[in-house]
Amino acid sequence: ALHAIGYLTHGGHGRIGIFFFGFNTMLASMLLVTMAQSPVWFLLAWELMGITSFALVAYEYHETPVLKASWIYLLAGHAGAGLLILMFLARSQELSPMVIFLLAAAGFGLKAGFPLLHVWLPEAHPAAPAPVSAVMSGGMINLGFYGLLHFGLPSTEISGFYGTFLLLAGMAGALIGVLPALAQDNLKRLLAFSSVENIGLITMGFGFGLLGLTHRSPVISVCGFCGALLHIWNHAALKGTLFLAAGEILRATGTLKIDRLGGLFKRLPLTGTLFTGAGAALGGLPPFNAFISEFLLYRAALTGVQTMDGTAFALSLAALPVLAVTGALACGVYAKAIGGVFLGEPRSDAASAATPTPRSVAAAMLGLAAAGMLLLLTAPWLCSRVLLPVLPLTETGLAPQLEGTLGRLVIFSLAAMFLILLLCRLSHRKPRTTGITWDCGYAAPTARMEYTGFAITQPLCDYWRHLTGCRCRLERPQGLFPQTASASVTGDDPGVTRLWQPLFRAIARTAEKIHVLQSGLLHFYILLMILSVAAMLCWGWFRSCPAPVSGATAETTVEVCK
Repeated sequence: ALHAIGYLTHGGHGRIGIFFFGFNTMLASMLLVTMAQSPVWFLLAWELMGITSFALVAYEYHETPVLKASWIYLLAGHAGAGLLILMFLARSQELSPMVIFLLAAAGFGLKAGFPLLHVWLPEAHPAAPAPVSAVMSGGMINLGFYGLLHFGLPSTEISGFYGTFLLLAGMAGALIGVLPALAQDNLKRLLAFSSVENIGLITMGFGFGLLGLTHRSPVISVCGFCGALLHIWNHAALKGTLFLAAGEILRATGTLKIDRLGGLFKRLPLTGTLFTGAGAALGGLPPFNAFISEFLLYRAALTGVQTMDGTAFALSLAALPVLAVTGALACGVYAKAIGGVFLGEPRSDAASAATPTPRSVAAAMLGLAAAGMLLLLTAPWLCSRVLLPVLPLTETGLAPQLEGTLGRLVIFSLAAMFLILLLCRLSHRKPRTTGITWDCGYAAPTARMEYTGFAITQPLCDYWRHLTGCRCRLERPQGLFPQTASASVTGDDPGVTRLWQPLFRAIARTAEKIHVLQSGLLHFYILLMILSVAAMLCWGWFRSCPAPVSGATAETTVEVCK
């Protein structure tokens, strides 16, 4: 909300009153979701949250891409609400717990961004204002986990199916999120795919926690649940910082195209510093706060490899390379974003004319960055004193061991940060000299000679092109004195191109074939109604009535027959 003041005022968006009405209503509905206990009130709060967030996504409704993105978000929200209604009906009819869980996973997964159900995230986040993207990515999608854990899991003993399902979904989501992010040129779309990746990591943590409960392994349960819950908080602070920084870049330059930016570290030093730190943290690098939550996931997977067998052993073994590859690719994603946006020279007039950061925007970003630092310092206390007592575990003797391990990680992180700051301080004390650099014969290098964001991740995009859906366009230089040469890459969402688009095309073809029923003839509609009434009468006529019970009255027999 503090960021929105400077973002909307200095960005020339206008309609501030309408924005804050929707913003505050969305926040109130999110709180109501966590307080509602009955299905009716929960669904009403859930629907209010979806409608108000849709209105905020469509805030810049005069732009065609925004209308398309808000339409996709509205469809996804209503589809999720429909699945949740079916889930509550299944609970009231006391159907199989597995059916209830699958309906809950589909309904709440649409909000959380589970794999193949995440298609609204890369569309909605680039369209929404930056403060809305920060709240949706840092807070709203986490309500999907709240609903799944609160309503989807059985109250009795949990089988291994639930942990296996979430662990597989988490591994798929982490890869589906981070791979397309490599090819994105829009900064907020890149951050949206990064949210899908981190949702996958959180899902893996909950999967390990449930597997630990099933196999009576308290270490795996504690590391899985604490890692997932701690990463929810870390992701909220870090991704909120990144989205607010992206909004400041849009306000200052008017564009989010990575290859149209560059050189913003000199013009927006605070934004560049905070974006770099948050990006490195979400890449899982020490000494930042997300490293601790991801360390707990590694610990859960390693303990599973050492102590479990069968399917649980195979899942734990597969989770290790998934975590490693995801972390490495995430570092590549943020190297592209940081290098393409902040380093080098400006590659457009918009980047050269970037305006300074307003105070309210700077205060908001600093506040979230401070929250991330606070999470790093208090991680041992949060896990051992706050999270561990509420977990469904009977053994509580792990608290000292957990607090000691995380405490040593915090000390290591603080020592590493001190060393980094010391090196930076020493480097600034060196005398600065000005001279001609080695430039291959070019005495006046320009932005055309520097690496772009595309150049940083192009080898990775080529290597993973079958999974990322990357399409590279190269215009090679021709002749001895070439006039033009260019390179660009676009990446589509594999979930859209390989599942939803073919599925909806098939539905459209089927609808065209049965379109003859909508002929527009009144006599044809009357005939359909008569045939329907006749069919219902025949069904009622031939329906067998139970034999009357001996000694029953005529009224009782009629009631039984009814």
